[in-house]
Amino acid sequence: MPSLSALLGVGAATLFSVASATKYTVQDTYAGSSFFDHFNFGTEEKTNGFVKYVDRATAKDKGYISYEGGDAIFGVDYKSKLNSGDGGDIGRESVRLEGKTEYNKGLFVLDIKHMPGGICGTWPSFWSLGREPWPVKGEIDIIEGVNKNSVNSFVLHTNTNCKTEGKGQSGVQALKDCAIDGPYGTTGCGVTDTSSSSYGAGFNANNGGYYVTEWQAEGIKIWFFPRGSEPKSLTSSSPDTAEFGTPNANFQGDCDIEKRFMDQRFIFTNTFCGDWGGNVYAQSGCPMYDGLSGMASCKKYVAEHPEVFKDAYWRVSSFKTY
Repeated sequence: MPSLSALLGVGAATLFSVASATKYTVQDTYAGSSFFDHFNFGTEEKTNGFVKYVDRATAKDKGYISYEGGDAIFGVDYKSKLNSGDGGDIGRESVRLEGKTEYNKGLFVLDIKHMPGGICGTWPSFWSLGREPWPVKGEIDIIEGVNKNSVNSFVLHTNTNCKTEGKGQSGVQALKDCAIDGPYGTTGCGVTDTSSSSYGAGFNANNGGYYVTEWQAEGIKIWFFPRGSEPKSLTSSSPDTAEFGTPNANFQGDCDIEKRFMDQRFIFTNTFCGDWGGNVYAQSGCPMYDGLSGMASCKKYVAEHPEVFKDAYWRVSSFKTY
């Protein structure tokens, strides 16, 4: 949250109108050997993915979660061949981390060195969500992509009454109505990044970087800084968003942020196929199988080629809230 020093001598209206000039102080740090303690290991899949999420004990026993050099690492089963046919396996084993703490506004900084993106059949994401029913309290998608995507997608989802302008950002926005009762339904309002260093192979080749989300009453801004380009204050105890420049995504407009986004918990998922990945699989340039739909081809590929998912893992140095 904004520090008290940032408020002194500055009227509230002025502060909110220049939110990019706010300084912050740290609240929570998720890092090191206690990283996984901040999360519940969810086992329910809600996007029709070809995945079997496992509990913490199973994830540890099978080596899906670990620590190395102070970083938390979590991935998927990349050894087992599965049956994707009717009555066969329900999906590849993976980990779903759901944060235990709920937040209302603030600055959120993810320092990440590796992500699972850019692999056929995958749908990794880092996002926040208010309590169900979805999306009455909103959803903020910070990192997301499917199959061979090479750039990141930022998306908001609300239940009603939320439109953004698509201004003051470096990313490209086509759909501006975020509400499921709007013309785009569950698609939401998305911003596509323009840099291949923001997702998948390009991101991993550069040892990752920092995703920074500022959530305030007047809007939601998201920045991505490739490692080595991060503002100096970002790695200090008091980040100053005045240094951050133009955000990659700037969600502002005809949207009451305080009513549409509440009680957000942060989530990592690493699913396969599903409502997005499976439905666009046939247009993704990934392997197709004669006589099978895109969704069925996606499941078959994921089931029969475990070796390609060896690099479908997250490596997180820290997640800090302010």
